[in-house]
Amino acid sequence: MSGKRDMKKSSIIKKKGLFDHLNQITAVQSPNYWDKISEEDKKTYSTYMINRFLSMKMEWVDFVNEIQKHWNELSPKEHYKIYSSVLPKGKKYLKYIKRKNEMKLPRWFLDVIVKNYECSLREADDYVDTLLMTAQGVLEIREVLTKYGIDPIRWKELPFNIE
Repeated sequence: MSGKRDMKKSSIIKKKGLFDHLNQITAVQSPNYWDKISEEDKKTYSTYMINRFLSMKMEWVDFVNEIQKHWNELSPKEHYKIYSSVLPKGKKYLKYIKRKNEMKLPRWFLDVIVKNYECSLREADDYVDTLLMTAQGVLEIREVLTKYGIDPIRWKELPFNIE
């Protein structure tokens, strides 16, 4: 034996998530960002979640509200370009306001959210908190569960009502 090992390095590329996109919008603001990311990364860009997090900065609430009014007219690329060109550049702490009473979410439900949004379990929990704040968000949860074929009977296991 020569003592050398055949070591293959795996080139696993992490998909971009919500916080990667938020960082690009606020801190990096690359005008070519959207053209440089993969189709898989583009799928993880949620205009709804971006709006929710950006609205946590009080100075931006009115502006985010104006952008939000046009959610169905803007493509994700246009959404990114507007925010990255208008918001001041720099690292921003976007304090997320969580629900007061922690509810225990079933693992199967979190797994569906992780798969749909291609995010971590922690991010999935944040997504659920944010989605539950509005009627539109609750409808989005219903659509995700329907998309993954989760029987409405199982929805009753959730600590909130989506019916």
